[in-house]
Amino acid sequence: MFKIGDFSKLVRVSIRMLRHYDEIGLLEPMSTDEFTGYRYYSVEQIPRANRIQVLKEMGFSLAEISGVMNQDLDATQLLSLLENRKRQIAEVIESEHTKLRRVEFLIGQLNKEDMYMNYEVTVKQIPTYKVLALRDTLHAYNAEGSLWKELGDFVQEHHVKVTAPCYAIYYDEGYKEGDVDAEVTMCFQGQAAESDRIKVRELEAVPEMACIFHHGPFEEMSAAYHALGVWLESNGYRWNGPHRAIYHKGPWTGEDPADYLTEIQAPVTKK
Repeated sequence: MFKIGDFSKLVRVSIRMLRHYDEIGLLEPMSTDEFTGYRYYSVEQIPRANRIQVLKEMGFSLAEISGVMNQDLDATQLLSLLENRKRQIAEVIESEHTKLRRVEFLIGQLNKEDMYMNYEVTVKQIPTYKVLALRDTLHAYNAEGSLWKELGDFVQEHHVKVTAPCYAIYYDEGYKEGDVDAEVTMCFQGQAAESDRIKVRELEAVPEMACIFHHGPFEEMSAAYHALGVWLESNGYRWNGPHRAIYHKGPWTGEDPADYLTEIQAPVTKK
């Protein structure tokens, strides 16, 4: 048996925290001296203490750890729990990487407010296209990938012959923080099946479409939109309907974010 201080050293948990674990029933001492109140722990409790620390370091709350430990999970259940936590951590890391890239971009933009001048806007006449379309409301713009995956899985399952271009279309009147009305479309040849969510439709022609290419991460497209705004103002045009995006290069092509290529298309008309 070990006194609480010695056990604290063995499991590398503070005495204060061991007392707290006892209070919440997470790790109770093997025995407590009824006269002195001293807590005593056994060597058999070391693995439990170590597992608690591992789960704590992984970001689980003490309430969650208590639930896990008290369920007496077998190896398969514990592995499933850890895999789920692994996915959550990976999502947090990716989110933080995105923030880091954004900060680095903004640092690079200091004293470079004229970067929009590196962009060129061209006006194209866009024909009508027959497309498979999937439209839904997203919690954020960066959730668009889920629509592309669903549509991509569908065309693969039904052996649809997809052709370029593939458009994302944004229907909201302005930029939105959530509840984004978005549609992804794929042009195709021949016939195509439909589902309750995926439909064949005609993508309308646009007589005047202002088009601008952005090289680099998706998070850095603000300069491209700035350039588009300057062009609209300078040339006497106004925005005229839902805008589109064509992702020519992205993570699905194995590119470095610095090499992504996105084409922004905005229907326009003279003021």
